[in-house]
Formats: sequence, structure tokens, C-alpha cells
Amino acid sequence: MGEVLDGLRGQLRRLGRERRNRLMVALFAGATLLSTATYSHRTLRELPVAILDADGTSLSRMLSQWIDATPELAAVATPPASLDEAQRALVRGDLAAVVVLPGGLATDVKRGRQAEVLVVVDMSNVLVGKTALRSVQRVLATAGAGVQRAVLARLGTPWDRALPRAMPITMVESLSENPASSFAVYMAPPLAFFFLHLLTLFLAGSVPRIGRPGPHWREVAGAMAAILAVAFLLGMSLFELLLPALGVPPASSTSLLAATLILFLAVDLLLASALAAASGGALIGFQVTVLLGMLSLMISGLTWPWEAIPAPLRALASVIPYTPFGRILRLALHEPATWGTLLRPVGWLAAQGAAFAALITSATVVARLRAPARTATETGGVA
Repeated sequence: MGEVLDGLRGQLRRLGRERRNRLMVALFAGATLLSTATYSHRTLRELPVAILDADGTSLSRMLSQWIDATPELAAVATPPASLDEAQRALVRGDLAAVVVLPGGLATDVKRGRQAEVLVVVDMSNVLVGKTALRSVQRVLATAGAGVQRAVLARLGTPWDRALPRAMPITMVESLSENPASSFAVYMAPPLAFFFLHLLTLFLAGSVPRIGRPGPHWREVAGAMAAILAVAFLLGMSLFELLLPALGVPPASSTSLLAATLILFLAVDLLLASALAAASGGALIGFQVTVLLGMLSLMISGLTWPWEAIPAPLRALASVIPYTPFGRILRLALHEPATWGTLLRPVGWLAAQGAAFAALITSATVVARLRAPARTATETGGVA
């Protein structure tokens, strides 16, 4: 027990004394704050849109007003003089979309002909493009239903029956696990804990003699416990301070979040230890650890559909603790979760931990078996 405490105290001193460790903690804090601040506006608002009204009728003016009134869009005060000029503004990034209301629009609508509105959207940023397009489509669909209802009413259809005929099916958006289309909700938690994941793996590489066989394993365990304690405190500060400040307070109990966080960090440390043990404490073990950490966010399925990720990368992601912990974040942050709800990702983490512990044990046994043979060979060479 004394060796464990010595390792714990020694690692805590190294974390506070060594410049590289202080720098890693500072980088974690800075990267987390900067990345989450990117989504502090939560949703896209007031995207610049140019409306080219070649019709000049009450209908086209109404459409222009409705588009401008949409929270996601803002009609520019002075639209470009032509479509070519508007397209150049799109290329420069000055506009998110251009809506062209052609001449004869109101006439086509009144005479029952198919009316067309040209919508040019900048899709160089998919998020901006889809938001602008969906907002314009919603306005046009609503306006189209209103016009058809008025036509039906003039033809003698009772007013209360005209709307169901004009718009028999309406769409109600229910954005599950992403309230109010908030990108703070969607991206801030995965990014914050991704940086915590990286910090934990990096700090594990600072433990002396990690992965090397010998009687000092208790000291290494104590050092790992120190990293676990520091990472746990940082992680709980994310749950209790940063996410509520971003308007994303966790919906699940603190005890459940704390328990899953400890499990995640412990398995992270087991991963780093397993790779170090498999390499005999060589630099390659740390390099592989860093590489897996950097790939975690991309292949975890949190920012890209899991099924669309190539099978070899999904297999690789399956052995990285950040992947099941990302599932826990999705399930536990926005709705009250129970251990039954989290059974699958928690079991996934536990299986990873058992596999890493088995790898550490087998690598240690192999190293000890090789040690006498290596000693005998070296002694024979000297003789």
C-alpha cells in the first residue's frame, strides 16, 4: 500500500512541477473553452439572404417579408442588381442564399399554373446551406397552402374545409436529443470530453516505467490513480460548470454521471497501460496511444453516421473507450437515464477494460519469462 501512495504522491508532484504536464492541462482547458465557445450561439440565426423580386406584386412582397421574418434568415437591405452579381456574392461568402421571385409569379398562381421560385444556396458549408434551404422551403410551402386555400374559398369551398384540402399533410419537427436544433447541445459535450480523453491518455504517458516489467507495478498503479483523480475532477467540472453555462445542464443524476465518468477514465488508463505493456514501455506504445486518441472523435460515430464509417474503422473505434462513452453522453445528458438505459455502452466499456487488463497481464507474464533468457544470453556473451 505504501508503494501505491508513493506513486500517487509522486505523480501529483510531477503534474504540478513538470512544465509539460502543466502545459497539457492548460491546453486541455484552452481547447475545451475555445471549441465550446464556437457553439455558444446555439443555433444559426440571421443568415444573409438576397431576394431578387422581378414580380413586384403584393404576393412577391409578402413572400419577401415572410422570408425576412424567418428567425434563421435576414434579407439584405440592398440586394444585388442581377443573378450573376448575386452568385458572385455567394462565392465570396457574403450571402447564404439567393431567392429569385420571377416576373409573372402572381399571374401564374392566379391562373392555376405551376409557379416556380429559384433558390440558390451556398452549400460550401453544409450546415449553413441546409438551414437556409429548409427555411425558404418552409416559407414557400406555407405561402402556397395559403394561396390555394384562398382559391378554394373563392370557388365555394367553406373556409374551414379549404385549409385541409390545400395542405392535407403538415410536418411537425421533433428534433430528438437535439432540442431547438442547438449545436451547443449537439457538439459541445462530445468536444469537451474528447479533449479530456486526450488529456488522460497524454498524462498516462508521463508515468515513469509504465509498461515495463518489474516489482514497481504498485507505484505505477498509484501514479495512474493520481491521473484518474485529476481527470475525474476536470470531467465533473465539465458536467457541473461548463455544460450548464452553455445551457446544456445534464438531465441525469450526478451519481450516475460520476460513476460512468470514472469507468470511462479508468478504461482510458487501462488502454494506455495495455499499449505500453505490449510495447515493453517503448515510445511506439505512446505514439499508438496518441494516434488512437486523435482518431477517436472522427470514427466514434458522434459527428458522422456510424453505418457510413468503413467497417475497418468501426472495428478500430470499437476498442477505443471514447466511442461507448459518447453513447453514454447522448443517452444521459438530455433525458434522465438509468443503469438499464446505459446497460449496453456501460457493458461495452467494461468489456474493453477486461480486455485491456488481460493484455497487460499477458504482456507482463511474457516479459518476465523473457527476462531470465535475456539475462542468460547477455551473461553468456560476456563470458
